Amino acid sequence: MLVLVRSTTAVAVAASATLVNGLVSLCLQLDLHWPLAIATFRCVVQLSVLGYILVPIIRYNLMWLVLLYAGFMLIMGSLEAAQSPTHTYKGMFLQALGCISASTAPFLCYMLLLVVRASPWWQPQYFIPMLGIMMGHTISGISVGLAALLNEFSSGKERIEELLALGASRWEATHAARRRCIRMALMPTLNQMNVVGIVAIPGIMTGQILAGSDPSQAAKYQMVITFTVAANTGLSAVSALYLATVYTVDERARLRLDRIHKRSAGGTWSQRLSRSINEVK
Repeated sequence: MLVLVRSTTAVAVAASATLVNGLVSLCLQLDLHWPLAIATFRCVVQLSVLGYILVPIIRYNLMWLVLLYAGFMLIMGSLEAAQSPTHTYKGMFLQALGCISASTAPFLCYMLLLVVRASPWWQPQYFIPMLGIMMGHTISGISVGLAALLNEFSSGKERIEELLALGASRWEATHAARRRCIRMALMPTLNQMNVVGIVAIPGIMTGQILAGSDPSQAAKYQMVITFTVAANTGLSAVSALYLATVYTVDERARLRLDRIHKRSAGGTWSQRLSRSINEVK
């Protein structure tokens, strides 16, 4: 029997468990207690708002409303992916948006049309959760990859410029750095695939089992989702890193560190959003 969490007290007790991490941060001077507190607050607010937003979307079942919210998810996810790296450059948000949209679209269509066979294809109870699952991993892959690549370009500029001076193309000179960063971007997904099923039971499979579905059928759905998410993450991360290379190393084989800027830390969410919009211009 599936027990519904109706009490806000249960949520508050569960949220208080994050105090353990906060105490660890204070004791070890990790300076993560405030980011943890902000992340916990954002998690509560965002999930609460999401619950209320999805009610009319699912109830009215209108294609334009589903696609409108999907577009909002893509924009906010791209902003998050572009805001995470400590370095930035002009157009990073648009590149992240393009990579996430282009890589997610075919895999989402495959899941909706061939696996779930939703009718209509934009049925919100399938479309929005599937998009959210794919974007969550994709955003992480892009942000980790871009952060590592821009740091590599900034700290290892002498080596890259030496290779460029010896006649290497921009792809040859940045190949080693880009390969390391792609590995870093894909490593969380690979680690998750290695422990899924035996050590960890994913959320989708857990939800299906709690709802009374056959565990073997739930396992098959989870395998399909895991494989498509991994492929989507890899495609989007590789695309984003190649676009970043094109922008930071120009067609004349010059490393343009003047195009990379150190992001100013801190600020409110509205200030971060304003900085992202200015980077687009």
